[in-house]
Amino acid sequence: MAKSADDTPSDEAGPRKAGTRKLAKSGDPSKRARADEAFAEAERKERHKARAQKVGNPPWFVPVMLGLMLIGLVWVVTFYITKQQYPVESWGMWNLGAGFAFILVGFAMTTRWK
Repeated sequence: MAKSADDTPSDEAGPRKAGTRKLAKSGDPSKRARADEAFAEAERKERHKARAQKVGNPPWFVPVMLGLMLIGLVWVVTFYITKQQYPVESWGMWNLGAGFAFILVGFAMTTRWK
């Protein structure tokens, strides 16, 4: 006689919680449905817990973001105050591009700040 899908042990049917194994083996469809609902609810709770732990940024994120913006500001101000001799004299007006690049990267990081 061939085995039906209902005769398979719970370990083969998929991972289930320990308390739902007896209900899953039952031939009663209402008990089996309750076991499936309990298993689905347990999975939802686990996923919610995992998601809640990932909220926020690493501790280095905000200091790096603010540091980049300040480095860019100091770069541009230094360029203007020293009459285009510093930070890198050979770059000429590209010093403005470098300063604003630091500032833009810092502001781009603000879009990821949680």
